[in-house]
Amino acid sequence: MNMKYLVSIILLLAAFVVSADEMTVQIPLDASTINFDEAGIYTIITGTGMGLMGVEGDPSLPQFTARIALPTGCAATGMEVVNAVYTTVRGSFTVVPATAPVPLSVEQEIYPVEPNPEIYGSATPYPLRPVSFEGSSVIMGIPVAYVRVFPVRWNPASRTVEILSDLTLNVTYETSPEASTVFTRSIQSELRSQEIVMNSVVNPDAVSASGAVIVDSKLLAYGEYVIITYPDYESYAQELADWKTSKGIPTNVYTTTWIQSQYTCVDLQQEIRAFLTDCITEGAEYVLIYGDDNRIAGRDSRISYSSYTEYPPVDLYFADINDTAPGADLWNSNGNSIWGEYGIDNVDYHPDLWVGRASVNTTGECTIFNDKVFDYERVTITDYFDTAPIELRIGYTTEMLWPGCYGSAGAELISNFVPSSAWEEEKCYDSAGTNNVTITRNMINDGPHHLYHASHGSQTSFSLPGGSYTTSDFMNQTNISGGGLPAIWNSISCLIGHFDGYECMADAWLNAPNGGGFGAFNARYGWGNPSSPGYGLSEILSRYFYDVMWNDDLYNLGVAHAMGNDEMSPPSSDIEDWCVKEYNLFGDPELPMWFLDADILSASHPATISGAGNVTVTVTNSSDAPVSGARVCLQKGNWQTGEVYEVGTTNGSGSVTLYVNPTTTGTVSVVAWARDHISYQGSLTVAGVGVEEGGNPVFVNSTGAVYPSPAMSIATIPFSLAAAGTARVDVYDVAGRIVTTLAAEEMAAGQHNLVWNLEDSSGSVIPSGVYHVRIVTADWTGTTNLVVTR
Repeated sequence: MNMKYLVSIILLLAAFVVSADEMTVQIPLDASTINFDEAGIYTIITGTGMGLMGVEGDPSLPQFTARIALPTGCAATGMEVVNAVYTTVRGSFTVVPATAPVPLSVEQEIYPVEPNPEIYGSATPYPLRPVSFEGSSVIMGIPVAYVRVFPVRWNPASRTVEILSDLTLNVTYETSPEASTVFTRSIQSELRSQEIVMNSVVNPDAVSASGAVIVDSKLLAYGEYVIITYPDYESYAQELADWKTSKGIPTNVYTTTWIQSQYTCVDLQQEIRAFLTDCITEGAEYVLIYGDDNRIAGRDSRISYSSYTEYPPVDLYFADINDTAPGADLWNSNGNSIWGEYGIDNVDYHPDLWVGRASVNTTGECTIFNDKVFDYERVTITDYFDTAPIELRIGYTTEMLWPGCYGSAGAELISNFVPSSAWEEEKCYDSAGTNNVTITRNMINDGPHHLYHASHGSQTSFSLPGGSYTTSDFMNQTNISGGGLPAIWNSISCLIGHFDGYECMADAWLNAPNGGGFGAFNARYGWGNPSSPGYGLSEILSRYFYDVMWNDDLYNLGVAHAMGNDEMSPPSSDIEDWCVKEYNLFGDPELPMWFLDADILSASHPATISGAGNVTVTVTNSSDAPVSGARVCLQKGNWQTGEVYEVGTTNGSGSVTLYVNPTTTGTVSVVAWARDHISYQGSLTVAGVGVEEGGNPVFVNSTGAVYPSPAMSIATIPFSLAAAGTARVDVYDVAGRIVTTLAAEEMAAGQHNLVWNLEDSSGSVIPSGVYHVRIVTADWTGTTNLVVTR
């Protein structure tokens, strides 16, 4: 076990006192999202953006997962319904019985389902309860509870349907060491994680801090992004790491050889998991597995349903790490070396890291993968967004799955999420007679941003009307060389992500030299539902990606993939477990997806500096308007051991001030990044270091812009002191009343960053408003401001 991890756990437990409390939460509901469709004697009831409940023969009704934010360091222990109000729908209905899931690529007879007589002959509403408690977990260190909501109930005797219009819950919780998973992280990482959870829970105002100690990025042990690589590919992985680091995501590369030298477990996969357990505690967010399965094997995990049992490679094993210590592998909690047994092993499913894979087998494929990331992120205004015939587009390619059941049904459900004002759609549908191999090839080569695919498949091909689409077709795509960007593919098809033992379709899409891109693919069978087209489990899982991407505004590829899967987690059945585990991401998890036509960033900053001091960078767009929330990174040398590595976020005026202390002359890179903007890449020159021979660095008194501002749960106050001495830092409200004292102590000369949890001196959360920060020393007083929003 890593000794630092052990000491941290001991200290945490020593200070840990269990306390319990409760909170009231209202689940948002909208009756207009419930849909009714007639199917013979039955009525099909679905919910927009929802899945379906019911085992075979039981009524098929909509359900969805709701996440509830919890206080820092807490885990939910239970839930009770405070209020549940239903509205009766006019009419008489017989709800269609659920059918058993069917493998998409297995030919078999589809028979009508007999309704379960115990339910269909009952006078008791189904389901009995409007909600079920599904446990507690953390998402990137932020504690969250899960409930499954059933917004429709049906009375078989009266044939009445009622829609839930109000649901209020009382959630009980207690402090738990298992809810404190991140010990140290950067402010950027903390704010990103909080924002993701805020966008994903029903009570965003209650999202709490992770409880981690906030440190400068350069003090992180492993970085915010970890690339695990096969040794032969280390230099290529480092090239990718250098780009991520330069734009303010500090990234380190670790070889499998190094990991094996540091950890001793049953196999490489478990040693990687043990290493990542340490990475989580030290503030890592993103993980890229840089190698194909024959270089860095995925964890072969058991998935089973009906007569089918498989052991596909599951990269969720590297993302869901709720182990109590490195090597304490809860995916094999019973110790029988069969990993991920549903209902037996303690699989948590929820993301602790954002994980993707570069399934590269050669150095040439490493170059292709890196170039795809660079092409996507470092696009220039002239080579794509000015010349593309349609700037933002999603394409669909589908065929008939079973007689009368078409893949286009799932595509149409995704189409409901597409922002019509900014995106165009190209629908290649067998059901409309508008699809074949040539049509799909041309649609891909025209350069859409996203692609959804629904057809039958195998390891090295999938079917389309009139023929097959093979790995050769993927390898010959020209959507990138033709002027487009790498496209992001999501598929329900069987086996096309079977990257263990095959050069599969997913490999070809990732490694195509002139086209293709990134995507998510099934390692084994995908699953459909012939009686409810569009609502097969694999269709629902793929749809969740687009749902969270657009509706929850999750723009990083790995975040949207993992949080989409999290909509089906924890799985309520072994077949849901199958679907979640086998659906792997092939691509860079940090990749920031384009949502709008790109604007271009400009930045103003000093061209030359001499020695230590503050550097102010002001970021603007093509209209010379300030860009708030842009990430600015100054770097000279290695991010951990070099002279300069500072990361900050621009304020409402588009400015950020960063303190630097270079020790040699040379060049400092300046990179500014913002969503849906083309990054600014510039530099400034260090003409002198301001240190006489044998002397010390020269510091100045100054304040920087508080970030973020507006702040919601945490704020960082940067300032520098010219000399060591006593410093006092107070916060005042607009009436001049002191709110709290953040520091009154001896401080060293140089840069300081105080993190404030936005609580007053009594520990109460402060209200929204403008606050003033005053720093006072013996010979200087500095002030800065921030805005708090609730």
